[in-house]
Amino acid sequence: MSSAEDKADRESVDGLRRRHPLARGIELLTLMTDSDRDVHGVRELAGRLDVSPSTAHRLIADLEKLGLVSRTANGSYRLGLEYLRLAWTTTERYPIQEVSRDTLQELTEQSGESSFFAVYGEQRLQMMFTLVVESSHPLRYTLPMRQQIPLHAGASGLAILAFLPAQIQDRIARGPLRAATDRTLVEPQGLFDRLAMIRRDGYAITHGERIDGAIAIASPVFGPAGSVVGSAGISMPEARFNAAHSSSLAGLVKQSARQITDYLTGARDPRTGIVRR
Repeated sequence: MSSAEDKADRESVDGLRRRHPLARGIELLTLMTDSDRDVHGVRELAGRLDVSPSTAHRLIADLEKLGLVSRTANGSYRLGLEYLRLAWTTTERYPIQEVSRDTLQELTEQSGESSFFAVYGEQRLQMMFTLVVESSHPLRYTLPMRQQIPLHAGASGLAILAFLPAQIQDRIARGPLRAATDRTLVEPQGLFDRLAMIRRDGYAITHGERIDGAIAIASPVFGPAGSVVGSAGISMPEARFNAAHSSSLAGLVKQSARQITDYLTGARDPRTGIVRR
């Protein structure tokens, strides 16, 4: 995608946000949800939304009337009970985290390694880990939960990137690509070749490309429309990795990713785990 197209996309998003209070309100809730802070000030939110404090205050006031945000005793704001009710209700109706946890638990038991589920963020073209089942080994890597992470460094992101539309791959590959370690692939053509291999094999395996000394294997997870929505996989210290077992580990990872895909697409009942005919 050209720089002119990138600029046009940004201007389109910015124009939508300025014209539609609903879009700005949703963006405000997204900022509060993604933040690692519990409370927020009006000026802080205004700065992050790139709007005036008065505009931010009007948005917050409307959301407060709906119960989606609430005001604290010192005048700051936090997510409201109505927002939490909606989130909890949605989780109960679509228990993907619960069934994904069961799948990851089984993957950890079978592989002996920590397993994870990562979600693709279409707006930022990044991913985040939303679920991890730790292995029982005393030596293991702790994954950064609910943090935006680039797609090009690490098996979890590469497994997603390989199945995104070609124009998105091109946009990301032509960077700039930041090196997380000295093993991170930051050369565009090398990245394109790597993605083609992942599409062929159905999984990605990396050696210290996001974290020094860590190995990860990941496979894509697809949603109801057939587009990639995330990845599932395992991570382990390089010292514990046996290359002779890589194929069997990759098979376990691909099986788990397919199972989560079945839950998301409705091919498998999320409450019983039974494949629907």
